[in-house]
Amino acid sequence: MSDKFHQYFATDKEIYDLLMSGKQKLTETVLHELARDRGIFYSPKTSREGLVDHLALLTHDFHDVFGIIERRDHAKRGEKTTSVTLSTDLSIDEIKEVVQNYQAEVQKTEKVTSHQKGADGVVMNVEYDEYDYSRTRLIQRQRKDASIEFVSKNGVTTIRMPATEKAKAVVSNLRDKIESKKKAVIPAQEIELVGLTKAEDRTSFFTFLIANIPGYSLQTVTNLKVASGVSDQDEEAVDLDEDEDESAKQEMLAVVHSVAINGKNLVASEQYQQLRKGGFFITAITWRSKQLKEPHDMIQFDASFEDGPAGTGFKYGVRYASRLQNGDYGKNFKPVEDHAKPLLFELIEITARKVLADLTAKADADLASPNEEGGT
Repeated sequence: MSDKFHQYFATDKEIYDLLMSGKQKLTETVLHELARDRGIFYSPKTSREGLVDHLALLTHDFHDVFGIIERRDHAKRGEKTTSVTLSTDLSIDEIKEVVQNYQAEVQKTEKVTSHQKGADGVVMNVEYDEYDYSRTRLIQRQRKDASIEFVSKNGVTTIRMPATEKAKAVVSNLRDKIESKKKAVIPAQEIELVGLTKAEDRTSFFTFLIANIPGYSLQTVTNLKVASGVSDQDEEAVDLDEDEDESAKQEMLAVVHSVAINGKNLVASEQYQQLRKGGFFITAITWRSKQLKEPHDMIQFDASFEDGPAGTGFKYGVRYASRLQNGDYGKNFKPVEDHAKPLLFELIEITARKVLADLTAKADADLASPNEEGGT
């Protein structure tokens, strides 16, 4: 029997732990349903603990255990996406060869498949096991997958992937194989703010990003995260407790929302200047923009840095709400269809890179100005 099935050999104690640990999904109603499937009916007054006690002592075969695990696990949340751009134009055949080399390398531990997408892309999917030993034994081992997309055009190759450690490790491995094949070090470009040391510039990155997505009109800013600690000329950042951080977040949200919607200058805001002097800057933001053309969908974008204070690990996501017949939008934002995601991701990537280039050029010019004046 395959080793992956060993996790489903369960004792009554492990069944008990499994049922007890999934309170949100394995509700009392679900527990009664599991019992009725076996022809057993418990009193509606039976406590959840009592139901779990009785069910755990029943005989469970593989399908029973697997079924409980499936019902217990939360629906997979949409993972954020990240990307890296390589300064080389890879052909479809070269990408396929690199993927096949990786597949041969990990064939015993991972399942790798791939297919061509359009004239300039390849999609690679990696299925792998992930372990979390802090969970009860039956759910320590989770089967996961990572979809990695290569898009090669305009002299560069963009690799788009889930913002997970596993996906990043796979891409790092693939990059090594590409460099080995090309017999050269290939520069890689990532979206990061390490060169922007002023809190004002860090915040401007996000405010310019949300206002300049091509083909979309900014409607509202719904949430953001702030941090403190970036050097801002001679001003020293202050240490703040959790309550102060939350207060600053709410105040920054109000300021950014007003500035973004009304087209005002952020740095002219008195409230923002107070936050800036405290060293605060945005590290993550969620906003909604309306599509300018049909079908006028409302897109909820989010962008953030995995390490906010350092400004590294840029990741992003999209959801949407379609326009109803009465002109309103649905209250719940749904996952974007797979065929539409790449275009929206590309819009975020292109806009973020342009904003970053503009801010970096401005910061370099500001840094050079005093030296030029001193030399005259």
